[in-house]
Amino acid sequence: MIFLHFIKQMEQTKQYTGIILCGGKSRRMGKNKALLELRGKYIISQVIDILLPLCNEIIISTNSKELDFLGYRTVSDEKSNIGPIAGIYSALKASKTNKNIIVSCDTPFINSGLLKKMQKISQDFEIVLPVFHGYLQPITGIFDKSILPLIEKELSQRNYIPPRIFEKCNLNKLKIDNASSFYNKHLFFNVNSPEDYQKAQEIINRFTESRKEAE
Repeated sequence: MIFLHFIKQMEQTKQYTGIILCGGKSRRMGKNKALLELRGKYIISQVIDILLPLCNEIIISTNSKELDFLGYRTVSDEKSNIGPIAGIYSALKASKTNKNIIVSCDTPFINSGLLKKMQKISQDFEIVLPVFHGYLQPITGIFDKSILPLIEKELSQRNYIPPRIFEKCNLNKLKIDNASSFYNKHLFFNVNSPEDYQKAQEIINRFTESRKEAE
């Protein structure tokens, strides 16, 4: 029975594509956020490491050639200047699987516990999105390709705001608080500016120091 359960879990994992959104222009940062280094690795490489055990393919949503060296399939936006919904839409169209894990390239503290939990509760829903201390996180979640016609309709009506689109889907909201097993108060911290980058480094340094003290 344990072996059969393991096989079933492996089959479910292979039903997912991991999509990393890197389509932003990084104006506030002044350089590609995905290629900033934390803990001695590019932020995007850390995100890839989290996704790989959960997916059988990685797609990088990007409008530049800077990330080609990583060796993963890249998809550019079919529609320009409409924000992150363009990357979500284009990458979902390119995906070979119905179920997809979508994350942003600038959230270095996302963890596998969160993604596994969303996978676990995604089967009967078109989308699963986290709600972190009362705030919906619209570009981190599980997305089914079945939402593509709805996205197309909303884009044709010039609705480019992800939460307004996703609320019209069969949406499961995962409420996260400090009682969640995978909780981290920095879970959805975005590195959008040099100040954010410095803060992210400080968070890692504090964590490293606390681990040394615990030892």
